[in-house]
Amino acid sequence: MEFMANLALPKRIGLLVFLSLALGLGLFSLMGVQSLNDSTQRTLEERLTMSRIVASHLDETVYHSLIHLRDAAASRGSLPTEPEFREEARVLINTAKQTGIFSQGIFLIDSHGKVLQQLYQFDAEGQVLPGYGDVESLVASGKAAWSSLVNAPATTNPVVFAVAPIRDPGGRYIGALSMAVDVKMSSIGGFIKPITLGNTGYVEIVDMNGVVLARTEPGRPPQAFEMSDHPGRFAQLMAEGKATVRTCHRCHGAENQIERRKDVLAFAPLSFAPWGVAIRQSEEEAFAIADQLKKRLLLLGGIIVVSMFLVVWIFMQGVMRPLRMLTSAAARVATGDFRAVMPIWRRDEIGQLSGAFASMTRDLEKTHSELVSRNQELLTLNSIAATVSLSLDLEEILNRATRKVLEITGSDVGCVFLKDAKKEEFKLASCVGNSNLFGCQEATSHTANCACHQVLQFGHALLVNDTSQCPVLAREAASKKGSTGFVSVPLKSKDKVLGVMNVTYSAERCFTYSDFELMHSIGYHVGLAVENSLLYQEARNKEELRGQLLSAIINAEEEERKRISRELHDGCAQTLTGLIMKIESAESTLSPRLPAVADRLASARLIAVRVLDEMRKIMRGLRSTDLDELGLVAAIRSNAKTLLEAVDIRLDFEAQGFNRSLPIPTETALFRIVQEAVHNIIKHSGAHYATIRMRMERDKIVAAIGDDGRGFDAASPLAPGKGVQSLGLVGMQERAALLAGTLSVSSTPGHGTLIVVEIPTHTPSQGKETADGQQNKGTDR
Repeated sequence: MEFMANLALPKRIGLLVFLSLALGLGLFSLMGVQSLNDSTQRTLEERLTMSRIVASHLDETVYHSLIHLRDAAASRGSLPTEPEFREEARVLINTAKQTGIFSQGIFLIDSHGKVLQQLYQFDAEGQVLPGYGDVESLVASGKAAWSSLVNAPATTNPVVFAVAPIRDPGGRYIGALSMAVDVKMSSIGGFIKPITLGNTGYVEIVDMNGVVLARTEPGRPPQAFEMSDHPGRFAQLMAEGKATVRTCHRCHGAENQIERRKDVLAFAPLSFAPWGVAIRQSEEEAFAIADQLKKRLLLLGGIIVVSMFLVVWIFMQGVMRPLRMLTSAAARVATGDFRAVMPIWRRDEIGQLSGAFASMTRDLEKTHSELVSRNQELLTLNSIAATVSLSLDLEEILNRATRKVLEITGSDVGCVFLKDAKKEEFKLASCVGNSNLFGCQEATSHTANCACHQVLQFGHALLVNDTSQCPVLAREAASKKGSTGFVSVPLKSKDKVLGVMNVTYSAERCFTYSDFELMHSIGYHVGLAVENSLLYQEARNKEELRGQLLSAIINAEEEERKRISRELHDGCAQTLTGLIMKIESAESTLSPRLPAVADRLASARLIAVRVLDEMRKIMRGLRSTDLDELGLVAAIRSNAKTLLEAVDIRLDFEAQGFNRSLPIPTETALFRIVQEAVHNIIKHSGAHYATIRMRMERDKIVAAIGDDGRGFDAASPLAPGKGVQSLGLVGMQERAALLAGTLSVSSTPGHGTLIVVEIPTHTPSQGKETADGQQNKGTDR
């Protein structure tokens, strides 16, 4: 394809036409060749059919001869006497002559293969007939059959034997009748002589051993025991009972065989004799007509291709000249010269093409102007979109958008009025240029009916150039500063008008429909940016409020923990301590003669001691005194070790870099996060080993809590929309987020869990006191 693209049009057309003609002629030739091949195939099939017909006719002849011999042998239940044998032999010889078979002798053979009696040509009486070639296997088999070519007894004449067994009334094999047939003297070949196959065609009869029994003219008469040129293949086909046709030659034959050109060979085996019929003819003569047609087809195709190519070349010259003119005009149009087309006055398709090209050029000139205008509009909109997307701050968005619009329109002053739905106000949000120009008190009133309010109400841009439309223009006219017009554009998001943008314009400028469309598009872009900014501000306010509420909840939770712990210590713990002391005092004053009472008092004292211990554990869980007394690292180590060793989980603890104090909210949050992680290990992991690694860096604290437990799907407990989530993990994340930190969970089923939390050492919220004078603290879950 690249080669074709690099060619000139005349060469390309010529090449394509030539290839098309060649393809068409090739397909035509292919169809012709296919037809010739079909003809050739039919010729081969005719040869095969002919060989089968000859084989069938010859098969019928030898079958009838074999039937007569078998009937003569089967009509007797014993070996015939000499007169009987001679009578039967003469009948057999006469019957064979009627079918054109010349017999050299009839033999009576005993069960051992010995010739008992014989008639005619040679004397083999007393000899063992199986000694002659494959007759031995026929005699031994006890079946009626024909043999291959062998030497006749007592002579060197080649003969074939027909053998039929003689059986006694009990079916026992007692001898056989055999007929020796002289192939040369017999008219076996006469069955195939009427078949004519041109000057080179002939027919052969071949036996199982590949020996040629007979051959017709113009083939050479076969010599004694002459081997065919494909003995093995013929033997295989006769054994399989298959017929075939193909081309062959004798380059691999014996040296003493006649030399032939390439032949067409059809072969068909006989059914009642181990022979086959081969029909041969030279390929040149068999396919002569097809070869002549092929040559004529090729010659005719060449003449057609050359003639058509000349005709196309002449026609192409008449087409290329006007095409070159159109090409030159198109090149000039491509440079921007839309008046370079000169119509070609012709009535054919080239003339129509020239007229259409001229019309297209005029439309192209018009479209080019429109595209330039639209492209400028798109650039303007892209610049506005890029400007308003740089920030989410409303004031910054409006100032940037107003400056960009002034830059695009070439104006000096622009302002933006926004509608406050809550207060039902219409206020000036941004102004670039002369801020007093649009300082209109009526515009900010929601009951006004000036141009700005009309744009706000109906949502369409408005060209304001009359004093009755706007108090600003009336004021400018009164001050004799000249009438200043402006365009008022609605700032819209979907179908809601959020505000109005006013942009001044010079008196010389004339606003077109395209200008109003552009200003409407600018209003949509700025309106969308305004809505996004308002939504962002609302979301940020909600997030700040949520953070404040969460911080207050965490603070209240910590205060409630302290209060409950303090009340348990000051109330229940003191009461239990007093109860224990009373019981001990009662035990010391109890008489030894009351052992049962002493046992009960001792049991009550132990119960009170256990309750006091459990209460102290609850107080430590509510508010660890270690965090206040020992510090963050010692409190985490002590709490984790106590909890894990109670359930036989080994702890590996390590802390680095804690050489300075931390704010109380940071210490509390980190302590609660690690405490919750340890509780999760105890309740859910089934672990035997846990690790806590803590380090303080310059600007952050990193804590990693891991275990070798069963693990879980780390995404499910934290991903939204997954149903009931792990409140412990969510609470840990909330604590970290309140301090501008992060918490990540890595876990897979069967491979343990690792929780990593990072908290900055200084956050904006740290150091701010709550209403009760206490700093924000973390939460448990």
